[in-house]
Amino acid sequence: MKASGTFSFSDIIIPLCMGITVLAVYIYTLCPTVYLIDSGELAAVSYTLGIAHPTGYPLYTLISYLFARAPGEPIVNANIFSAALSVIAALLMYAIARRLTRDRMAALLPALLFAFAPTIWRISITNEVYPLTAVFTVLILLLLQKTSSMRRAYILLYCIGLAFTNHIIIFSIALPVIIYLLITRRPAFKHIFYGIILCLLGLSLYIYLIARYAGSAVLAWGGTYNVERLLWHITGKQYQVWMFTLSMNEILNNFVQGLGMIARNFLYVFLIPVIAGFIHLYRTARSSFWLYTSIVAINFLYAVNYSIPDIESYYIPAFCALVIVSIHGLARAQRYLKWYTVLPAGILIMLVNHNACSLRHTTFADDFSRAHFEPLPANSLVICTFWDIYSPALYFQHVKDQRTDLVIIDKELLRRTWYIHYLKRTYPAFYAQGQSAIEAYLPELMKFEYGEPYNPQVIQTRYIQMLQTFIVTHLTANDVYLVMPYPDNDLCQIKFEYPLVPYGFVFRIQKDTTSFHPFDFSRVTIHNPVHAYDERLIHNRDLVKRMVQGNISYMMQHNDTTAAIKAQQWLTDFTVD
Repeated sequence: MKASGTFSFSDIIIPLCMGITVLAVYIYTLCPTVYLIDSGELAAVSYTLGIAHPTGYPLYTLISYLFARAPGEPIVNANIFSAALSVIAALLMYAIARRLTRDRMAALLPALLFAFAPTIWRISITNEVYPLTAVFTVLILLLLQKTSSMRRAYILLYCIGLAFTNHIIIFSIALPVIIYLLITRRPAFKHIFYGIILCLLGLSLYIYLIARYAGSAVLAWGGTYNVERLLWHITGKQYQVWMFTLSMNEILNNFVQGLGMIARNFLYVFLIPVIAGFIHLYRTARSSFWLYTSIVAINFLYAVNYSIPDIESYYIPAFCALVIVSIHGLARAQRYLKWYTVLPAGILIMLVNHNACSLRHTTFADDFSRAHFEPLPANSLVICTFWDIYSPALYFQHVKDQRTDLVIIDKELLRRTWYIHYLKRTYPAFYAQGQSAIEAYLPELMKFEYGEPYNPQVIQTRYIQMLQTFIVTHLTANDVYLVMPYPDNDLCQIKFEYPLVPYGFVFRIQKDTTSFHPFDFSRVTIHNPVHAYDERLIHNRDLVKRMVQGNISYMMQHNDTTAAIKAQQWLTDFTVD
């Protein structure tokens, strides 16, 4: 081992080889197209330099714009951007481990454990905002170890402010770090003042949201045209119905699931050095012990009170803190961490987690969304109740310029004023047809958004009337379809003049009631994912089976056994794909 402060060629070649290897694994397992949940929306926002769902993610949007606009497929470029960010985070984790262990090979193991943990690996192969959060989390903890001077502390505080412009979950590390600095460094008032200014300077990037709304961004979530609406968007006012409203049983269930996620990230056995690390820090560095304990506790307190599909990524700050604690716990075993133990361990970690993380050749989200829209007649209206279908459609229409003849509406987003303006800009002719119903609904919606007294029955009635107007006026010249994998309470309140019939993966409002038109499943292709460990992916795959079965039942009701047999064969091929 070299003495402290010395530098050798190995200090470059080892992290370089690690970074190249991790990047190669990420690229090999990269999702080749859009994925589920927010992937399509984020890709469209990146490509058009728009405003994403709360909290807006201005820093991610600005950087990913450069990747999305680079030569090649925009979504693939965006996915590669995620991979590159996670490699940077892994290298920063290596730097922390190298500093703590003073040993290059010993530092490699926690860095590889971090890079190939499911929570990190899964966000590294699709376009997501979380890899940038991972970078900031590890960077802040690295800078914290180098704050011997106020100049470095200022850089740290600026990074904290900048990190908030990517994801608000960073507060679970920012708060403990700032308190730690105040207690251990005891800075003078002027240094605190300068630190606040630099933190606000980093936060100032949120001005982008106002600027892009003023610049008529195609996708402009939140309608951030003033400071009030900007704060609504930053604080996620739209999503607060899912925050801190859960029952105690739901919170306890989320807590158990969170513990399970963390344990799986450490492959259970690596929890031993985590425990040893906490014991070591408690005995030798009490302030660091409380720092990392606070990060984990605050992160869990927030995450267990939040109910969203991609909650796993919300545990990134806790996971990063625990990896660093494990480095302290590996101190007594450091003499065993040689190349012949570390490299096989790193390969084993990668192999164990591969199937649970890989999205290689997984085109399911792209296929499933296209299967809803591509078979539809020109100029149809599609009212969508399922985000996993609508989000990729944003990418198809705004990036790939595909099926722009369709009017595709997300039913739930109609409860937000910014989305009404989006419809006006994107589908002006359609908007004009339903303008009277929209104008009757908007004043009530404004009351709801601004927290003014409103009558729930009135706003719901006008909402349903607006939906009915959209359908009735569009049916006069074109077809109307509903993406409704589950019964919908709002759409059930609409009085349909014609029957709803299954048509592939959508429901068609059947104007011609005298004839029967079964869906030809040979017109669509959906590749069954090779690896389906993602619960969301499994859920959507099951939806495919259920919806095809619904079509088969409809065909049999009309005694069309030929169409039913073809549909059954398609389902069989999909199941064994």
